[in-house]
Amino acid sequence: MQIAGTIFDICSNTKEKIMFREIGEERTFNGILKQIIENIQKGTLKAGAALPAERVMAEAMGVSRSAVREVLRALELLGIVESVPGGGNYITSDLDNWLIGPLSILFQLNNSYPIQNQQLRAALERECAVLAAKKCTPLDAAELLILLTRLDGSEDEKTRGDLDKELHHKIAKIADNPMLYSVLSAADQLIESSIFGTRDYIMLKNQSVKDVDDQHRRLVHAIINGDAKEAEHCMSEHMQTIEKYMLEMQKER
Repeated sequence: MQIAGTIFDICSNTKEKIMFREIGEERTFNGILKQIIENIQKGTLKAGAALPAERVMAEAMGVSRSAVREVLRALELLGIVESVPGGGNYITSDLDNWLIGPLSILFQLNNSYPIQNQQLRAALERECAVLAAKKCTPLDAAELLILLTRLDGSEDEKTRGDLDKELHHKIAKIADNPMLYSVLSAADQLIESSIFGTRDYIMLKNQSVKDVDDQHRRLVHAIINGDAKEAEHCMSEHMQTIEKYMLEMQKER
């Protein structure tokens, strides 16, 4: 049993080392990072998989453990690696959405331009609407109609705001494009305070609420009916309405 265990350990370590090769003349940090990313891209390191021990990676690449640790901490900050105290390092189980965190930071550096940020969101939302209309399943359609019914039946502004956001996120999910969803989610986090203020502003204008509700209804039905052109038109109209009220609010301040 001891011999079998030893052989297993040797094979395991050999397999882990094969993932990595000795770093040449490139910078140590870049070399380590490149090899980890390559293993993720090739599927050698899958979502949720444990990374080899720092010692094993360091030996395979001919670098110090501190150099490996530095790269792992950088990947942890980016949301690609998750570190468990005493339990090693793991590739995040949600690789599709790892971009949201770093992109949110970049967008926050540009937070003094709310209208430009809304215009970015509008472009992303339009593409989501087009893709959603092409990919909407009967289950997706049912979930959209439930959200729409709840939104139509609510008069509480906070509840309406939450449902509005949930509806847009559902459309983005139906679009089934992880990159698009990540960028949109990051942009949403940045302009959420502005959008929330816009929702409050719209609630003060009864006719405006009816207009926005009508836009939501037409948008959802276009997606359910698989009409990509109409879905794009409805989303574009909806985003233009939001931008119009944001501009009105700026003028009144």
